[in-house]
Amino acid sequence: MLQRGPRSWEVGLAGYLRAVCTAVGVLPGGVGRDLDPPVAYLALSRQCARHPERGLLLVWSAEAGWELVLEHTERRPGETLARFGEPLVPEPVAVAHFVDEAVAGRREGGRPARGATSDLHELLTGYAVLVLPPKSIRAADPDRPV
Repeated sequence: MLQRGPRSWEVGLAGYLRAVCTAVGVLPGGVGRDLDPPVAYLALSRQCARHPERGLLLVWSAEAGWELVLEHTERRPGETLARFGEPLVPEPVAVAHFVDEAVAGRREGGRPARGATSDLHELLTGYAVLVLPPKSIRAADPDRPV
C-alpha cells in the first residue's frame, strides 16, 4: 500500500494520468503537470468538429476536476467547452466518455467538482500500482554490497 505522507498522492496521480491518457488519446509529449497546486494538462490527439482550427486540452485540477478546453490562439483566449463535475477523480473510462460527448457537442458547460488536496491520497492511492506495479520493487539484499 502507498505510504501516506505530505505528498504521497503524487505517485497515485502519475498512475491516474497514465490511465486517463490511454483512455482518451493524448499527443506524444502532450502531458504537463504542476504539483502545487495539483493540475494536469493533457493535449488531446483529436479535434472538436465545431472548432477544428483549435487544439483541445483536457485539464484536471484538485480543486475543480476535469474540464475540456479549447487551446488559446493568437486571436482567441482559451475557452472551456465542458466540465465533468463530480466525482473529482472519475474512472478513466468515464473521462473518455465525457470527452467523446463534449467533442460531439452533446455535453456543454457543467459545474466543477468540489475537490480538496487533503483527500488526494485516498482518491488516488489505487492508481499508484499503475506506476509501481506489485513486486517491481524488491528489498535490498543485506548480504550484497551496494
